[in-house]
Amino acid sequence: MKKYIVLLFTFLFAGTGLSFADTTNTNFRFNESVLPYNNGLLISNYGTQEHTPKENEITGNIVYYKNKKIKTFIKPNGILNQPTAMAVYKNRLYVCNRKNIVIYNLTNKKIAGIIGFDTDVKTLNDIVLSGDELYVTATDMDCVYRINLKDKTPTPQKWFTVPSPNGIAAYGDTIYIASIPADYQNITSKNVVYVIKDKKNPVAQKLNMTPGLYDGVAVSPDGKFVYVSDWHTSSIISIDTETCEEKPVFMQSGMTPADITLNGQKLYIPDMFSHRVIVFDIKSGKTNIIQ
Repeated sequence: MKKYIVLLFTFLFAGTGLSFADTTNTNFRFNESVLPYNNGLLISNYGTQEHTPKENEITGNIVYYKNKKIKTFIKPNGILNQPTAMAVYKNRLYVCNRKNIVIYNLTNKKIAGIIGFDTDVKTLNDIVLSGDELYVTATDMDCVYRINLKDKTPTPQKWFTVPSPNGIAAYGDTIYIASIPADYQNITSKNVVYVIKDKKNPVAQKLNMTPGLYDGVAVSPDGKFVYVSDWHTSSIISIDTETCEEKPVFMQSGMTPADITLNGQKLYIPDMFSHRVIVFDIKSGKTNIIQ
């Protein structure tokens, strides 16, 4: 998930006695992101035994969950080193892969291309599709990139500067971005959720005032609420987009909530170090586990 995940792991769980190296789960290995697709879920995994993949580890994979069954969707293929967020556009799957974006043909699951970034980029974290454009967070560069997929050769362009951007979500022309500390542990006043109300004329405003170790972002279907995962409090927080009121909606001790997604009333929470996905029904308050 993150460049300094070891530090974050130590920061969050030192002295708790909790262990997240569960080798019994063969479906997920450090699953970072969830994407609704074809009435099911795509789930990205590092596929490693350790939570910080080495540069040469190419065990990343993507599984597909549907009707309580889990199948391999993208096998470890010598390309995926640290797959995180995903997006689908015109029969193509775009996968953030540490330093680049790998494109797959959804018909045959073969690689259809790779989008390269500036050589200084080391940590691409999240990706969101808005219209014909992809918006990609580069956490280590304090930058969000924009890629026009209608271009003959889609090329990343620097779009906007945000402190250590992590999760990103879109609602119409509005973009929401979660900031995480640059070292993934020392929280500052800058590490909040930002809103850019017009992607064509980007100006960032703070949506909330409580800093955190924010990761994933999701927006309710009506645009009234933004949900954000916070490693610091092991919780999912809702923020009213009009009043900016924030409150926890789901909390679980030891939870490591990565790139969340919302489908209807259900929040899908990759509990990364526990190698599972928590499904939380916002309306009923019930939870289920995918593992």
